[in-house]
Amino acid sequence: MTPFEELLYALEGAGLWSGTSEDQKRALIRALDSGEDVTWTAGGAWRADGEDLADGDVEAWLGNMAGPLNDCGVELRVATVSGPLEVGSAGYSVRVNGTMLNLYAFAEDEPGVPATEDPWMNCSVEPAAEVNRLLKAAGSSRRVALFWPGSNDGFSVLGEHSVLGRTCPGAVVSGSWDCVIP
Repeated sequence: MTPFEELLYALEGAGLWSGTSEDQKRALIRALDSGEDVTWTAGGAWRADGEDLADGDVEAWLGNMAGPLNDCGVELRVATVSGPLEVGSAGYSVRVNGTMLNLYAFAEDEPGVPATEDPWMNCSVEPAAEVNRLLKAAGSSRRVALFWPGSNDGFSVLGEHSVLGRTCPGAVVSGSWDCVIP
């Protein structure tokens, strides 16, 4: 069993899809195992490749969460303010519901090179933390968890905080995945 299959099994065991029919649950798991992103009422799972996010994909990643977040009481508005691949860019920043997230700046002596130790992690954790702040403010019991945050295998899940909390300790026990609920 691959680490990703172990994670899907752990999420299922913790009850991530407890509100869906057995047929829908199996279809969601098959789609995820095939590399697709999926959504369901007030939930979803999306690839969160740290390198892609740091190359300017944060707006698209969060935008894919808009429907399920709306089910949770969060009307998400996200826009890239300064993209890392724009000519003359000083770094990468996005605005999420009015909050500016300065994900990284470029080094003054090396234009185009992030002046941070881990831009992949910054572009994974900081946006997810802001979404979780919005969910909490909306009174939702849902949160976004990141598995293998900042890596090429990065994966994000929107689900019940208690379910995600039960899944994250498995990372410590099995060592198969890293997990953070920022």
